[in-house]
Amino acid sequence: MAEEAIARILVAGVGLRGSGYPNAINTLRMMHHTQQIDVIECGSWLPEDTHLWKITKDPPHRSFAFLVRLLSANAFSAIRLLLESRTGDVAYIPYPSIFLLWLLSWLPRRWRPQCVCDAYITLWDSLFQDRGMGAAGGWLSRLLLRAEVRALGAATHVIVDTQANARHIHRLFGVPLERIHAFPLALDEALLPGRDSGRRGGHGNRVVFIGTFVPLQGTTTIAQAIDKLRGQDSLEFTLIGDGQQADEASRWLRDNPAVSWLRGWQPADVIAAHLAGADICLGAFGGDGKAARVLPFKLYMAMAAGKAIITQHAYSTPGGCPPIPAMTCDATPDALAEAITLLARDPERRIRLERQSRDYFERYLSTTALAAHWERLLAGPGRQSGDSR
Repeated sequence: MAEEAIARILVAGVGLRGSGYPNAINTLRMMHHTQQIDVIECGSWLPEDTHLWKITKDPPHRSFAFLVRLLSANAFSAIRLLLESRTGDVAYIPYPSIFLLWLLSWLPRRWRPQCVCDAYITLWDSLFQDRGMGAAGGWLSRLLLRAEVRALGAATHVIVDTQANARHIHRLFGVPLERIHAFPLALDEALLPGRDSGRRGGHGNRVVFIGTFVPLQGTTTIAQAIDKLRGQDSLEFTLIGDGQQADEASRWLRDNPAVSWLRGWQPADVIAAHLAGADICLGAFGGDGKAARVLPFKLYMAMAAGKAIITQHAYSTPGGCPPIPAMTCDATPDALAEAITLLARDPERRIRLERQSRDYFERYLSTTALAAHWERLLAGPGRQSGDSR
């Protein structure tokens, strides 16, 4: 790292971790291995099995109690941060950063440390766009949107995952584009299968989908495509995940002997094992909207494992990244079924995509690539290269 880089990162707020929210922990692991940065905890972490979308389904009194505890813990973290911070420090605020940033926003800017917040996901998008929790124009939606606008406005830098998401955050929350940076997601590469662990040279019959069953993933489209392929006995499908649209998808998957569904949250080692045996990995098929603004975490994993990928035409990438090596198609059951059939019958193309996937990951999405983005950001204000937005 450059000599003028900062020496300390203060981790603040109440963060999410575990296999459902691995980005912050993996980012801090990457920083810890950068010898010139001391990572200092000024906050806390929620239990690894915490998932915010599940909490929204709790009875109102339990959801309210959780929110009160979350705000209280963030207030305590804010005090620790202000007492610990000194000139030159940077505070890293993991998801969900809105609570701590909203509290800090009421302080004069000169009293706050430089805050770099994780906005790969925003609460408003997650609750009202991804999972349709109530009307997007209702009072609760408007209240949360205003709170998140204020919170993100208090951040010095906002980290997102793709160039399209950077533009979305700019339009929706009013954050200036020069303060938004599109970094790759952070993976624990030690948990991934090796690039030669797959089944190269096989019949291309094992198709794997990993993801939450929400509109962004297009899981109903995937289920309908699988239903259209019932007559192709050579194909095997493994689905890993659960979510609000799981019941809808199950109507199309019922009584299909070619489908194995691990319904429920799975640890990273289980996911890695299924990736190792995959011939084809499926991406997102949610169509326009958020699905077109992301590069799903599971595709990072698939590329790191050197797998052939099918995903929808519309997606985005981190700053400075070319299009991913994948077969793309329209986000419709017919188009997806045809793409699966074509790629399963074309071993040469699969092998070519496998090789290109791993090479792409190492160059643009690996821990080394992510560290370079952070190094430029932490070297000083205004030094982050423009192609990372």
